[in-house]
Amino acid sequence: MAAALFHETYGFYTQAPSIGNSAGPFDTSAKFPAFGFGVAQAITQAAKMIGDPVRVLELGGGTGQLGVYLTSFLTIPHDYVVLETSSGLRGKQEEKGLKTVGTLQGLQPMATVVFGNEVLDALPVHRVMGLANEEVCELFVELDENGELCEQPGEFSTPELQQRLHQEQIHLGRGHIAEVCLEIKPFLRELAQVVNPGYIMFVDYGDKASNIYSYRHRNGTLRCYYQQKQIHDPFYAIGQQDMTADVDYTALVSEATALGLELAGSTSQGTWLTNLGIQNYVGTGKDSVSRQKEVDLLTGVASLGSAFDVVMLKTPGLPDGPGLHRIPERDSSKFHQA
Repeated sequence: MAAALFHETYGFYTQAPSIGNSAGPFDTSAKFPAFGFGVAQAITQAAKMIGDPVRVLELGGGTGQLGVYLTSFLTIPHDYVVLETSSGLRGKQEEKGLKTVGTLQGLQPMATVVFGNEVLDALPVHRVMGLANEEVCELFVELDENGELCEQPGEFSTPELQQRLHQEQIHLGRGHIAEVCLEIKPFLRELAQVVNPGYIMFVDYGDKASNIYSYRHRNGTLRCYYQQKQIHDPFYAIGQQDMTADVDYTALVSEATALGLELAGSTSQGTWLTNLGIQNYVGTGKDSVSRQKEVDLLTGVASLGSAFDVVMLKTPGLPDGPGLHRIPERDSSKFHQA
């Protein structure tokens, strides 16, 4: 998965395909100016809690369009930086006037608001499968006798896999496949080193561990997207299709807490944007009808509003995150292990 997405020449993100528009591999909130407006309100409120000026760090900026929307709505003193591993996408972002970095090395700790839209679901995962007698193996990518890519079972490549399953009390039955993301810990560790003080906001899709690893996901949550179509074969059009897996919110909160961060709150995207005042984006101008359609799509229960969750982390001493009051119990329960 890491190679398919991030290979320096043939990876999906390295090749910088058209992401997030009508011709891209999937639909995303980032294509709508209204989403940039809503996130800008969250950043503005967070800056007031921290004390501006702040650095705004966007994770994985895609084509740079969301960054353009965001900066157009931000009126507070800020330094906007995009963390992007793809040199091709960094080029697109810089063409739009955004400042980019390829790694976090060199960024000094300071007051920072981090925002990542559909970033965690792209972190590479290990695939495991339950065997008889409650044993579990890892699935590796190999070549079959015809030279085609296939999955082959083997012993765990790292004891961290068993540790994660044990920590979250996950039991996989025979043939039950699941994905385990071990990249969350180092990813958060790097962020924690540059955010002081500040908030880390993620918009993504996932669930608590007991739901993600339940038998209703017996084939796992790994899926791919190619030209707006969901593909279930990870070996199809490698480097041209996106790969994603549901985020384990239990692991996210647990790893963040271990690093000294705190959960600032969680809710659905629709509730979050509504609480932030996204309705103010509509206005009364001639384009108010189309703007209202954007808002409805981003906040609607039957659309993107319920498809994505917001989980926010903070450094100690800060108030709970902006837009997270009136958290519905059905949403916030996703972020805590039962």
